[in-house]
Amino acid sequence: MSVIEIFKNTGFETPTLMQEKYWENKHPYSILLSNTGSGKTLAFCVQLELHLTNHQSNGQVLILCPTRELATQVSKNYTSLRTGRKMVLCYGGHSFKNECLQLQENPQIIVATPGRILDHLTRRSNGLSEFEHLIIDEYDKTLEMGFLNEISEIYRYVAAPLKSIQLISATEIEKLPTFLEIYSFQTYSFIQEEKPNLEYFSVEAVGHDKLFALVSFLSNKNFGPILIFCTHRETAERISQHLIEYGKSNVLFHGGMEQIDRERSLIKFRNGSENCLVCTDLASRGIDIPEIEAVFHYQFPHTLQDFTHRNGRTARMKTDGKIYLLKSEEEPLPEYTDDFPIQKLKAPEKIDDFYPTDWITLYLSVGRKHKIRKLDIVGFFLQETQFEKDELGIIDVADTYSYVAISRKKLKYAKTLFPKIKIKKQPVLISLCR
Repeated sequence: MSVIEIFKNTGFETPTLMQEKYWENKHPYSILLSNTGSGKTLAFCVQLELHLTNHQSNGQVLILCPTRELATQVSKNYTSLRTGRKMVLCYGGHSFKNECLQLQENPQIIVATPGRILDHLTRRSNGLSEFEHLIIDEYDKTLEMGFLNEISEIYRYVAAPLKSIQLISATEIEKLPTFLEIYSFQTYSFIQEEKPNLEYFSVEAVGHDKLFALVSFLSNKNFGPILIFCTHRETAERISQHLIEYGKSNVLFHGGMEQIDRERSLIKFRNGSENCLVCTDLASRGIDIPEIEAVFHYQFPHTLQDFTHRNGRTARMKTDGKIYLLKSEEEPLPEYTDDFPIQKLKAPEKIDDFYPTDWITLYLSVGRKHKIRKLDIVGFFLQETQFEKDELGIIDVADTYSYVAISRKKLKYAKTLFPKIKIKKQPVLISLCR
């Protein structure tokens, strides 16, 4: 199968220039540097498949990701290639027992967070062999955020020397860890070639605090999906609650939340039920939503590297994006922004009304384990209710439950469906997703 045939299995027709150039790479040990949102994940997934196919390798592959969300995203991208290779996703908060059962089927591809795969290795879960291929996604963060000791331990379980390694990121680190120094890496950097089309603004709170500036600014502009970044979890929670009190609905996303709550926040944000995500830097790498219109820095990140990753959530795949830095009158902008063309704005003096989104999310008590697919849910709504096709939005099916975005105009009617119904003879409870 050719590289283009593999790529087109994903549903995309034309690869980016970065992807095409990277796939010409024949070097087994490579570092890929490319801007956030440029298509890195598909670039390294396709490159992996090319390497496995060309070298007729059946060795086990380990793909390490720093967050659960990023691991999930990588697994979806690799699955979209439809290679036929068995793959398992392993991360904390996932069922360890279910992962063990999947590992017993001897998968070739394992996508995992460092802590969870080390747990499997130390417990000697069946189905794990010595890894022959390694990919570290967002390697700058993975090798610097407390995972280094875990990854060094994981390396003891590889078939050294590894047959292939890919290190992926939007920013580079000065020095690779000792265990990787035995390899001769070829760096493929596309960062200078892919300057995103970003506009930068500082929004000053004149005579008010930053919270007032944020609320007044948001209420006076008709924004699409936005991210509001905070450095601390407590601040994110406080900002989220204040926005709700002012009438601005939003969802929260940070590492202290339960996995199911983080998942629900992202689902409601992706399907358009919410267009404001208040988050910490966890969201700077772990989500894949191409349509984000603007990034707000309520609290400034500590480094240019973190600033770059936050901003990379917008202006993805050749779209435009806007960056807003919220500041009080006396607060200076970070020094690392000195070289950016930042336009100065003042926050409006008045807070206007906020309006709800066009979509709302329903929770259904059935999922894949009940043999329910997206098509079954679509069929139920279109054939057995008064919903039209354009009144159904994005549908997410998990193991034991599903989420369905519907037109907000149909909410009153949808509530009549809340008593028990059946899909494929399976009893279903429907409720509004809070």
